[in-house]
Amino acid sequence: MAAKISNISELFRRFHACELYVKQGKIAACLISFKEIIDRMPAIPMTDKEKKELHEGIEGFLKSLSAHKKFKEIFGEFTFGDTDLATNLEFIKSMIVAQEEEIVQKIERDEEAAEAQRLEMDREKEAKQEEMRKKIEQAIVFIDQENLPSALEIIKESEEIREAVALHYNDAGMQYRATKSYNEAVKNYSRALLISPEDENLHYNMARAYFEEGKRDKAEEFLDKALKLNPEFKEGKLLYEYLLKLDQAQANSSGSGKKSGGFFQKLFSSKK
Repeated sequence: MAAKISNISELFRRFHACELYVKQGKIAACLISFKEIIDRMPAIPMTDKEKKELHEGIEGFLKSLSAHKKFKEIFGEFTFGDTDLATNLEFIKSMIVAQEEEIVQKIERDEEAAEAQRLEMDREKEAKQEEMRKKIEQAIVFIDQENLPSALEIIKESEEIREAVALHYNDAGMQYRATKSYNEAVKNYSRALLISPEDENLHYNMARAYFEEGKRDKAEEFLDKALKLNPEFKEGKLLYEYLLKLDQAQANSSGSGKKSGGFFQKLFSSKK
């Protein structure tokens, strides 16, 4: 139950809620709330400016209210005349009081209908989510069986399925990498790349797995792909800078005084 209106700010807030009810078509709830506003108005201190603003708002509100289809369903065709606002307010209050029981019952029916609709929407949403889960699981089964064409038939149905399948294999790859099971990590990252070949994050994760396994050439190959897909890829640039420092340190320790070519030369060339 709403708190009792005790000041002008609360009065305006409750009135604006009534205006919103009209826009939403919740006329019964609007009428009960508006009756409380009418009852409380005389007892609420307000400045002349506040009174003028409120009265002008109410006059426009009454016109919108009386023109609404659902208002007419309760009271029939009705138009507020050019009489003073106090008279109009007293009249609509008497109309609400006369129909209050029916209005309250209508609110209850509307709430029950809204709840039933919400439950039905929830059921439909759950059914769609369950169907989506099954399709994701089936696509993963097909990929695990190396049946990529069948998996892609499912994956192409929606971006959501594609992202979920790629995420599944990326997560698996990260878990294997954390336990230093690099072959399994690379296997799962590779499967993710089959689904999302343009994802620089997956190429970067492959580079990390290969680097941690000690396979610098493969790490550089996948890092090169990641940075070509997204030259501003922050994590990729950090790994690139780290590998570059290692490369320079190795060159210095070998006494050659030269930077090795290959990977870094390719990156520098691609930025020209």
